[in-house]
Amino acid sequence: MCRNHDSSALVGTRWVEAGLALFTAALGGVVMIGSHASGIGWGDAGPEPGYFPFYIGLLLTTASLANLLLTLLRWRALGEAFVSRGAFRQVLAVFLPIALYVAAMPFTGIYLASAGFIAWFMWRDRQREKSYGFLTIVAVAGGATLASYLIFALWFKVPLQAGPLAMLGGLLR
Repeated sequence: MCRNHDSSALVGTRWVEAGLALFTAALGGVVMIGSHASGIGWGDAGPEPGYFPFYIGLLLTTASLANLLLTLLRWRALGEAFVSRGAFRQVLAVFLPIALYVAAMPFTGIYLASAGFIAWFMWRDRQREKSYGFLTIVAVAGGATLASYLIFALWFKVPLQAGPLAMLGGLLR
């Protein structure tokens, strides 16, 4: 029987469980080390600054190591896929444009980045559904961006980073 490549497991549940347990145990360890530097004792005025964070870090580390032990005890039972290649591809199809949107904002400003972001998703869906025309995409992306400008910059007086559009002068400030 030929296995569908898109539905094959990208990573198993056992590895995600073990990795997350180790990560949160390490995070708890970092909290404990940082708290120890601040003082974890009990002074004349009460607890030192690191007292409560230290015990929270200790609790987090202990719970994480218990989860790791449970994962190791149930290793065979946790053999199912955590995420398939097809599902991960769908997550990346949303995550990568969002990451590019956030990365572009310092250079383009929020208005151009938002227009591009909205237009990209509408164009991508248009390719699948054949539902949006070019003018509709431009109108929605431009209209949403204009609405953001009107609401935040003009009405609420909270100017957002305009990027290159700020060169248009006082219009966008």
